[in-house]
Amino acid sequence: MEVKGSSTLEMPGVLAQYPAVGGEPLYVTFPLVMLQSTIFVAGGYYWSVRLYHTDSRCVIDRFSVSLQLMSSRGGGAAVRASHELSVLDPSTTLPPRSLSTAPPRYFVPGHGGGGRLFSSAGVDLDRAYLEDQCRAYVRHGRLLFQCTVTVFPEEPDRTAPGALAARIEVSPSDMLGRLGKILEIGEGADVTFSVEGELFPAHKVILAMRSPVFKAELYGEMRENANGPGGAGHYEGDNDDDDDSEDDSIRVWELLTAADRYDVQRLKLMCERALCKRLDVENVADTLALADQHHCDKLKDACIQFMTTSQRMGQVAATQGYMQLKSSHPHLVFQVLEKSSNFQKHVE
Repeated sequence: MEVKGSSTLEMPGVLAQYPAVGGEPLYVTFPLVMLQSTIFVAGGYYWSVRLYHTDSRCVIDRFSVSLQLMSSRGGGAAVRASHELSVLDPSTTLPPRSLSTAPPRYFVPGHGGGGRLFSSAGVDLDRAYLEDQCRAYVRHGRLLFQCTVTVFPEEPDRTAPGALAARIEVSPSDMLGRLGKILEIGEGADVTFSVEGELFPAHKVILAMRSPVFKAELYGEMRENANGPGGAGHYEGDNDDDDDSEDDSIRVWELLTAADRYDVQRLKLMCERALCKRLDVENVADTLALADQHHCDKLKDACIQFMTTSQRMGQVAATQGYMQLKSSHPHLVFQVLEKSSNFQKHVE
């Protein structure tokens, strides 16, 4: 689809000879000046138009209209365009009159011409023709011209490699689904875990990918027999149950212990989050000790913040878990006291 843009040029000093007041001018005398439009945009490219005489004599018999491509957005790619010159009536009493139309051609910024490429291209106008067409449009010694540029974007090459490749649709990857199916049915399992007499098939490469400890035990100097490391606790990586029962909290504690032992960081964070949701006055001291033992900084901070809240300070200090914390982990009590000076009176 072609894109158009236009610019106007005003020619001052035009003399129109009239036979009588209010009559049509008999002829028009054009000045020895060159007109150049401001730079304007058409089709995303910058253009300029010049109107100038082509005679070296004082008597002007011919004019030339030249369209110039000033710059291209396509890094020097050729632009196909045509242009039309019209004369306008500033009072809009008369309709625009077309003076010349140049056929489409290819433009390249800064090209010297030759072959099919041009940096500028023009058409010639005969003085007599211009005078005949423009005499009725002279207003206050001026003529107003308009140049309209039409840019014809090149149709994309549908046989180019990129266009041909675009026809081939690539479906979304189903690798995760297939991998999940393999893990579910145990296909290709090459290591077995024995947990309290129950056997769990697994894949060494998956274990090594998720855990640096498993990688060392299965492939490094720590590797054991062909059945893999023993004593690994059973866990399910996506278990984030909101059940507040004591048994469930104990299972999460055990799962956190296994995640820390085998350095499964995402599972460890999931356990921290689950235990954080279950914090209460009775278990916060025990949870703080567990968080410190397994280097769970986020859970540890949450426990301290929970304990130092003014409404709970006295209640926490009276629990059996806190009494054990004072004797087994005094450094944690000191950290709690550092966080809240108001807690001091409840623990002395």
